[in-house]
Amino acid sequence: MGLSSALNTALYGLAFNQRQLDVTAANIASADTVGYTKKSVQASVAYGRNGQVIGVVSDQINRHLDANAQREYRSSSADMSYVELMQSYASRVDSLIGSLEDPGSLNKVMAQFVSDLSALTTSPEDYTVRLQVMQSAKAVASELNSATAAVQQMRQEAENQIGDTVGRVNELIRSVSDINKEIVTQKAGYQSTADLEDQRDRYLDELSGLIDINVREDPNGSVRIYTTGGMSLLDVYPSELRFDGRATISAEAQWNEDPAQRKTGTITLVSPGGSTIDMIANKGLHSGRLGALVDMRDNYLVEVQDQLDEIASQLSLALSSHNVAGTDAGATPPQQGQDLDMAALQKGNKVTLTYKDAATGEDRTITFIRVDDPSQLPLDNSATADPNDTVYGIDFSGGYASAAAQMQAALGGTGFTVTDTGSVFSFVDDGGTTSTLSGVTGTYTATGLANEGTPALPVFTDGLAGQPYTGAMEGRDQKVGYAGRISVNPALLDDISRLVVSDTTAPTETGDPTRPLHLLNALTQTSRQFDSKAGVGTETAPFNGTVVDYLSEVVSRQSAKSANVDSMYAGQKVVTNNLKSRLDDSSAVNMDEELARLIQLQNAYNSNARVMTVVRELFDILMNA
Repeated sequence: MGLSSALNTALYGLAFNQRQLDVTAANIASADTVGYTKKSVQASVAYGRNGQVIGVVSDQINRHLDANAQREYRSSSADMSYVELMQSYASRVDSLIGSLEDPGSLNKVMAQFVSDLSALTTSPEDYTVRLQVMQSAKAVASELNSATAAVQQMRQEAENQIGDTVGRVNELIRSVSDINKEIVTQKAGYQSTADLEDQRDRYLDELSGLIDINVREDPNGSVRIYTTGGMSLLDVYPSELRFDGRATISAEAQWNEDPAQRKTGTITLVSPGGSTIDMIANKGLHSGRLGALVDMRDNYLVEVQDQLDEIASQLSLALSSHNVAGTDAGATPPQQGQDLDMAALQKGNKVTLTYKDAATGEDRTITFIRVDDPSQLPLDNSATADPNDTVYGIDFSGGYASAAAQMQAALGGTGFTVTDTGSVFSFVDDGGTTSTLSGVTGTYTATGLANEGTPALPVFTDGLAGQPYTGAMEGRDQKVGYAGRISVNPALLDDISRLVVSDTTAPTETGDPTRPLHLLNALTQTSRQFDSKAGVGTETAPFNGTVVDYLSEVVSRQSAKSANVDSMYAGQKVVTNNLKSRLDDSSAVNMDEELARLIQLQNAYNSNARVMTVVRELFDILMNA
């Protein structure tokens, strides 16, 4: 090797050693910096035709990173954020509803109400016992009111946090877009982009906790971001998320695909070209904090409210409703018929007709529900909890004749004839040719304190003004949000003797236990079907039991759900932490290795410097020879 070649090699080596020393020093200095990845210099040597070194390219700085671990970590991070937020809300709901043993739980205040009713059955004349019944009834209503307020406050928090999270998502997407531009520019100029890539990864890691993403890298060094559902968040240019949040969230405020009916905010993805897509309607949020917040606001907490409303609704109806069986209509045999007086039928009340289908031999059930708002018609079969009935909404606003005609039209093909004489409706079969009548029953709501042919009593009403609760569907479903409005009947508070005295025409004895016993049995003995839309039971197998049974089931389910979410959170935390450790291990700076390498590089640097010194001395000898 000639002296010139040796000198060039030493010069190139010296420059490369210096570059390696700089990178190693940076590794050591930044070892504890969050998001910093270990760097190394990649060199390539260029040789001339005679084998002489003519250059060393040392500007390519590589990051040490496990790309597969990074991808899996980001996916797990989204799931972790989702479950973490779920766990936070589930824990709060569990504390709100309380356990079966919690003295302040809804279950306990209901138990006290039942206990006081039981005491009233044995001491109906005792004013102190009557007063205690009213106090415990107010405690039940108050607990339902406060639980509703807390649930809606959590939904409001979720609504506000969605807006904040959308804002941060947009900031992160724009930041990644800006770094993309810098990386593309620097790569085009053959400059190192390793530090920029570290910074971009920090943004992407944070973004993955907020919304589930897939990241794809282009050959020019930029990245594209998509949701796991394929919606583009960043292509060449960034998209923008928009959220039209609402200032007030109530039980009636729910998300709807129809903007005219929507009462909560929705998330819209706006592309750089201006096209829009509703991410909630198109199920574009599968995980991450944003997905969890939407799920909490629109599903989990709505279900909790539905359960509270179902409790309040069934509690009220159990105490105030009474059944009236049809009477013989005097039909000519073999026809059978029954009369039913519908004068007391209110909006939301129902009439049930049962018959045997001659063609199949099967028992069938038709349920007519009074609905005086035509916009709510027709009703779906899910309007009742019974999975086996066929439901028809009947508009009574046009009078009894119109209502009878609607029932006749609904029963078309079954062989029944429906006629009315004022408020009395007659249902007559065709003598078994098509059907055979089994029975007609009306379920009415008692609204007054006096006896209406039953010891039923409207202990609870809708709001402090004392509006009767009948489950009406006029304008809106009366049950929605009812747990937040349920109150003890103000008329009953004014005259608590009516807890016992049900008849004023022939006054009930003050020691008569009939009404207290009826109220007690309505809560603890009478089995009812509960609406499966509240998440307890299914459409085909709704929960059957007493009001007390249903409340205990709700408390148990919420407790079990909280425990299940805790378990999911613990498991997901282990998975995410393991992936984070694996990712960190692949990119972490090992101080011992770096210090050892620093010594090696210093020795190499000194060796190259020594070569240059020797070459200079040889050149001096040659020049002076």
